[in-house]
Amino acid sequence: MTTVAPPAPATEAPSPFQSGPGTPAGRYLRSYWQPVRLSEDLPRGQAQPLAVMGERFTLYRGANGRAVVMAPGCAHRLTRLSVGTVEDDAIRCLFHGWKFGPDGQCLEAPGQSPSLVRRTSVKTYPTREEHGLIFAYFGDGPEPRFPDIAGFSRTHGRDMMSALVVDNSTYRRNCNYYINVENALDIAHAPFTHRLSADPTATEVGFATKVGVIRDITVERTAIGVRVREIDDEGLPTESMVMLPNAMHLIVGQRNGTLEQIAWRVPIDDDAHMSFAITALHTDEEGARQYAAYRARQRELIAKYPPTEECAEQILRGEKTLRDFVDHPLLVNIEDHVAQMGMRFIADTGKENLAQSDKGVIQLRRMFMSRISDFLAGAPFGDSEW
Repeated sequence: MTTVAPPAPATEAPSPFQSGPGTPAGRYLRSYWQPVRLSEDLPRGQAQPLAVMGERFTLYRGANGRAVVMAPGCAHRLTRLSVGTVEDDAIRCLFHGWKFGPDGQCLEAPGQSPSLVRRTSVKTYPTREEHGLIFAYFGDGPEPRFPDIAGFSRTHGRDMMSALVVDNSTYRRNCNYYINVENALDIAHAPFTHRLSADPTATEVGFATKVGVIRDITVERTAIGVRVREIDDEGLPTESMVMLPNAMHLIVGQRNGTLEQIAWRVPIDDDAHMSFAITALHTDEEGARQYAAYRARQRELIAKYPPTEECAEQILRGEKTLRDFVDHPLLVNIEDHVAQMGMRFIADTGKENLAQSDKGVIQLRRMFMSRISDFLAGAPFGDSEW
């Protein structure tokens, strides 16, 4: 009797949306340095919980100023180390006082034998601080080369580190990270999503009014990603590039100069992500003065409202409108929150109706999926070419 084997199950195509441990996109993202916190948000002597790509970690800064990322739980009973105490450059567990150094090696275990201390450790991850951001590497093998952020700007931007204003920012957005990655190449959304923030009669700061005009774009695929550029006869085009897998470079007009930004969209899990940015404002002395004066008032204005993602949730529930936040210093982010959190997750890309203005998005999606396939096939990744 001949036995006929059933057909093998169809292999599901890799998805850019799932970033948890072992997923194709998750493994790909982990092969690059990822920002995890603003430097200013981690004081010396403080420990914090950290969630990245569906995993939990402990983040702390010791007395020497070094930022450390390590496993979330103590090697003893797995109690969260982030609720422990930072002592010099080490961290002591709240539960039974086991103490771990910045390399993860156990230094003390009260009441235990010296041999147990010597053989006990927790996993740590390479970290690096650059341009006001703390980066970590979560991949396998040796850490990759770090991207030349300043050099990239000099080659492709406006030499952002020489701008009169250079700042850092972060926000949480309650939708899949890849929606925001693609949004970087969707310049066509700006005249509609950012109509209010680009209106100088309604808002104090925001995009230049020229941003609110629909223009055709050119699309360029490069060795490291996809760039789109407006076709603008005035010579002031908006330019945006995604550097694979999840970084972006933006040049866009502001009312008091030109904004240049390099930012990363880093998954918390599959339903939310963080953005970390280095932002330069290319302006004159008066523009810098106006920016500084407005920043001095920002904290008071922001304190009137809940976090920006909660403002967006109120709008999506129909309780508020964008005009209820017209004086919010982060109105631009709220506008993007509303549009992208309304999508949350592209569960079935086949149901979309992509069109002419989406040609940058289409090219990025094809290139992203191709790079994941190459990565799974063993192609080396992680060493940034920028």
